This record gives sequence, structure tokens and C-alpha cells, in this order.
Amino acid sequence: MNCDKILPNRENPPPLLASHNLTVSIGGKTLCRNWQLQLKSGEIWGILGGNGAGKTTLLHTLAGLRKADQGEVLLQNRPLERLKDRERAQQLGFLLQDDSTAFPATVLETALQGRHPHMGHFSWESSEDEAIAMAALKQVGLTDYCQRNIDQLSGGERQRLKIATLLVQQPKVWLLDEPANHLDLHHQVSLLEQLIGSVKAHSGTLLMSLHDLNLAQRFCDKLILLFPADEKGNGPEVGDKVELLTEENLQRLYQHPIRRLTTEAGPVFIPA
Repeated sequence: MNCDKILPNRENPPPLLASHNLTVSIGGKTLCRNWQLQLKSGEIWGILGGNGAGKTTLLHTLAGLRKADQGEVLLQNRPLERLKDRERAQQLGFLLQDDSTAFPATVLETALQGRHPHMGHFSWESSEDEAIAMAALKQVGLTDYCQRNIDQLSGGERQRLKIATLLVQQPKVWLLDEPANHLDLHHQVSLLEQLIGSVKAHSGTLLMSLHDLNLAQRFCDKLILLFPADEKGNGPEVGDKVELLTEENLQRLYQHPIRRLTTEAGPVFIPA
């Protein structure tokens, strides 16, 4: 692909993250073939699909953690694979499902890791970095835990800490693998509201995999539907949530009847 053809302009700026002719497969199953995707400033995206549909694999590929079979991913108009790790981390933040850690650290030390891509080599965190980290810990309700070792945290507290670390990192592109994992109902809603508020405030974009249809309905603008392998088609279905969140689509997606109910707060989805 000739990247010189993708030129920024003020009227139609390039997407923050894009895939071009992307083909991704795993275990003999093709997730997408010659796939085009564009994530633009201010957009909130969701990936929906059943267990094993390939949500994590697709996110890993878009984040540059897994090599595609063919095609490329562009991060702010530049091929992702050509960026150095530090430069990539300044622009792209990734939330992994796995919350294991190799090194013991306190909550504050862990949150401060989000500042490392923005620091010079051999530099120490400044008072400004610490202030940014403490503000993020306050957002997720972990201020009183800042000196606690992370191995003393519950699963939900660890998830909130991972989100705080991303807030400290301040990327333009956010790729989140099950951000609501381990969180209770209150924290699912409040933390997603805070994340999306931060993304929009900094003219970023966010793509997250979700299992909860009602969170997708509430927070996402656009969706990627990963249908089962036996479905006909050339890849994921992409579009506005209003068009894609239908009973027919969701039944195909999850191989189970789904009912759409209308409430004063908007549509909700339940298994039939």
C-alpha cells in the first residue's frame, strides 16, 4: 500500500486508527478478509460476539500485538509496525483481559507506569506525573489504596487500577478487552462514563469488546459484529448501533433468541 495517498487535510482528517486490506485468521478460522476499518476522533466502538468469536484476537491485531495474515494497521496515518514501542505507547493504550503481573508494586507505582511512554530515558517520575496518577486513582476510587501492594487487591480493584493506568497514559486510541470484567454494576457504568468522557475530551477514539448488550447500547456509537464461523459473508459486520442492534442480528450472533424491549431509558436486550 502506498501511504503517500493518505494525506491529512482539515476538512477530512485521517482516522486515528485504520485497517487496510486486513486478513486475520486463527485456528483455521478467518475472522476478516481484506477488511477496511476506520476509527475516527470522538467515536466509541464496540465489538460483540460469542465466546471464541475472535474479539480478543482482533483487538490484539489492531494493537500490534499479533501479526495479521496480510494487510496493515495505521495509527494516526502511519503503519503501526514501523513505529517504535515507545512512540506507539504514546498514542495507543491497550487494556488486556489478563491481570497477572510479573513484579510486585504498589497501586501508585503501577498507575505511574502509564507515564513512562511520555518520559525521557533514565528519567524519574516528576511531581506532575504523580499528580496525574493520583487524579486518575481518585477517578476510579482507589486513592486510599495508593500504597497498598497490588497483590492485595480484589479482581474488581485490579480492573479499576488498569483503567486508572490507561487514564494516566492519556493515549489517543483506546483498545479495551472486556473493560467491564470483574466490575460491579455501579463501577461498570461510572468507569465507562469516565473513560468515554476522557476519550472525547481529548478527541480520541475507543474500541472495546463487550459481552453486555445493554452496555453496548448505552455507550457505543458504532459496532463490529463477529458472527459465528458458519455464517456466510466476508467478515465482521460494521455499522451504527441503531442499525445493527436488532433481534435478528443478535440471534445470529449468539445463536440464541434475544428480545428487544422499549423502556423510558431506551431499548434493552434480554435473552428470550
